[in-house]
Amino acid sequence: EKKKGISKVVGKDYEINLSEASSGLQSSIPLFIVSKNLAEGINKEDDNTQSKISLETMMKYRARFEKILMNKKITEELINSAFKVVSSIIKNSCFINIVEEPEQNLYPSSQRHILNSLLGFANINVGNKLIMTTHSPYIINYLSIAIQAGILKTKIKTKNLLEKLNDVVPVKSTIESSDIVFYQFDDNGSITKLPDYEGIPSDKNYLNKSLAEGNQLFDSLLEIEQEL
Repeated sequence: EKKKGISKVVGKDYEINLSEASSGLQSSIPLFIVSKNLAEGINKEDDNTQSKISLETMMKYRARFEKILMNKKITEELINSAFKVVSSIIKNSCFINIVEEPEQNLYPSSQRHILNSLLGFANINVGNKLIMTTHSPYIINYLSIAIQAGILKTKIKTKNLLEKLNDVVPVKSTIESSDIVFYQFDDNGSITKLPDYEGIPSDKNYLNKSLAEGNQLFDSLLEIEQEL
């Protein structure tokens, strides 16, 4: 409801406010919609007055605009006018999507769906980038699957096999191993590059180690039980 500024989740036989939906929907729907609109908006040619400009020119415009913002004598109306002028002549050439913990409030299967969507949006344009932080071992695992799917995609020659691949990982969401890199924090706060094998991240990452630690703790409890 645009007039009221209310977002709704609509199904076949229900309609509820987004604010009343599950925490998973409240997390994933805005992320999906904003990412989709920004990614698809890059290639829209609705306004012929817009054009791609060099980084050098962009920095010049930015410096001028910052001077306007710092000038206390200039009214808010003039600032808005200057912003509209700059926006009218600049067209973004890529979408850099920075997402913090896309897994938030989501079941593993839903994590896979939102990740595949984000990867698909990143693949729309060559210059697009997706930067994510995560505490979810599932996200790392699904990224590995997307990389392996990307490797297979380059080898597939038939439509039938491509359709089978698409049933596992959407073809538009596959990744080339050379296009992705993983980093992890350790207990000391240091950042290190995660080792990989043919682009697929090593299983010996911090998140998997935490899972292994949980298994070891359970094994210790079983040993105690055997001594009873």
